[in-house]
Amino acid sequence: MSNIMLRDVFVSGLRDKAILDRLFEEDNIGLEKTLQIALAMEKACKGANDIMGQGIKAVLALPIVKNLRRPGGKRRYHNISNDTIETLPVTSRELRQETGKDEELGPLLRALREGRNLQGREAQYTIEDGCILYGQRVCIPKKYQKNVLDELHTGHLGMVKMKVLARSFVYWKDIDKNIEEAVRNCVDCARHKTHPSKAEVHYWEYPSMPWERIHIDFAGPIFEHMFLLIVDAHSKWLEVYPMKVTTTKKTIECLRDTFARFGLPRVLVSDNGSQFTSYEFQRFMQSNGIKLKTSAPFKPSSNGQAERYVASLKQSLRAMQKYEGNMQQKQSTFLLQYRKAPNATTTHSPAMLFLKREIRTRIYLFLPELKSRVQDRIRKGVFEFRDRKFDIGDKVPVRIYRAANSKWKFGKIVNRDGVLHYTVEVQGTLVRRHVDQIRPVGDHV
Repeated sequence: MSNIMLRDVFVSGLRDKAILDRLFEEDNIGLEKTLQIALAMEKACKGANDIMGQGIKAVLALPIVKNLRRPGGKRRYHNISNDTIETLPVTSRELRQETGKDEELGPLLRALREGRNLQGREAQYTIEDGCILYGQRVCIPKKYQKNVLDELHTGHLGMVKMKVLARSFVYWKDIDKNIEEAVRNCVDCARHKTHPSKAEVHYWEYPSMPWERIHIDFAGPIFEHMFLLIVDAHSKWLEVYPMKVTTTKKTIECLRDTFARFGLPRVLVSDNGSQFTSYEFQRFMQSNGIKLKTSAPFKPSSNGQAERYVASLKQSLRAMQKYEGNMQQKQSTFLLQYRKAPNATTTHSPAMLFLKREIRTRIYLFLPELKSRVQDRIRKGVFEFRDRKFDIGDKVPVRIYRAANSKWKFGKIVNRDGVLHYTVEVQGTLVRRHVDQIRPVGDHV
């Protein structure tokens, strides 16, 4: 059965009428005898290489054709050839015949045959077996360009792959443009094509000052809790409100509380949640002079700043699931650490950009006490400053404020309380004095 099918495919690919007529005279002819007859006749005319290189390769590119039988049981070979001849692929024979007739390729072919000295782009053309090559690519006459486009588009591989194939085998002027038009006008491709590639992320303009533009969104449910997130686009300062219900009324209450502490922003960005698109929320925005911007429907990533912090909050709260304390304590721990940490985009902490200072966290307990050393450096950096320093046991006059007849009394330094403060024993009483209230005296006083 396979030999019969291969024989039918082979016969349907033959173009030579004399060979076809000879084969149709045989009854019950097999594949081997078909090949022998065809090769012998072709060899007598032109040589076996042409039929092996063109006829068989062309045939193998065709689908297998079912056998057609007459009512009497005899196969109708001539009907197979006539029915399929119009769908055969274009071969070099047809290209060779049509190249000389083509309006653009004809004059170029004659110039190549005459050996003219071509310049520029035309110098890259060569002639091979009556066909024009551009580099390694065969130049296709206008008559067969549509056939080649259909062949390239077989399998609906798409525009890019079609161009890759074309640049390896075929060429004509504006071939890339024709491929693009063919793909765009393919009904089957348009009907079944996947989603277009995602557009680049929209980057909001960086605000010039804190609280100029804020982004809001809901996160949750996280352990049966919902959260309203408010992010300042300039400093990345984050406010989080736990909510039992995410209604428009509760959302406005949270925003009122935030606005009371930080003021009114110019722009508020949200998604298309019902809380933000309601009439009540729209009126709240208008009454406070705030411009409301919403992302496109079904495209929450347009509100990317809030979306990123929603993911961060979810991840952190889930990671702190085993920590002690309730959800409010865990939320506060997250916010304290987040506001202190430098942001990857701004390179500064949200606290520094929003509050213009760093906030103190428990991590400062790890640092050595630098305050006294810094103060010493500050004081010693003052022009012509000299410390008045006393040692324990020194005899000094001390300013007295309760004695009626004497402003100064002698005493002895018993302790140094700080850089500028001392404890002095005066007549059996301990008093604490600043260096400005103590005077140095000679050793023999």
